[in-house]
Amino acid sequence: MKLSGLIYVHRISDVRMGGISSRNFRMFRKLCGDDTLKNVVIVTNMWGEVDQAKGEMREAELKSRFFKAALDKGAQMLRHDNTVESVYNILRHIIQNHPLPLQIQRELVDEKKDIGQTAAAQEVESQIQELIQKHRVEIKQLQEEMKG
Repeated sequence: MKLSGLIYVHRISDVRMGGISSRNFRMFRKLCGDDTLKNVVIVTNMWGEVDQAKGEMREAELKSRFFKAALDKGAQMLRHDNTVESVYNILRHIIQNHPLPLQIQRELVDEKKDIGQTAAAQEVESQIQELIQKHRVEIKQLQEEMKG
């Protein structure tokens, strides 16, 4: 199945792009693949929760830092301001896209990879290794505190 568009939603009211948000977006990218990013719309919502100037500042930071690589590969960033018109704008954008398969689909179907061999599985493994390393450091620090 090919998709004309995927929507990734990010709250503009979030003060920063934390670890979970970063991990979620990395996984989203691994599932989509670089070729499909041109069919991705990153939608910022919760605009009513921030004043306009702060929201625009956060949007600029998201565009220049956190979502930059995806935007450089063709993803678009649009606002959902809780109006029907903004929803229609997002849908109009997606309808114009040429349908494409996701990377995970290509890997599993076309390349006949096992799920563990996919880019998404490798991302999960990477995240697990990061957590293991983080916990090892924490355990070592606690052991040193207990000795002292």
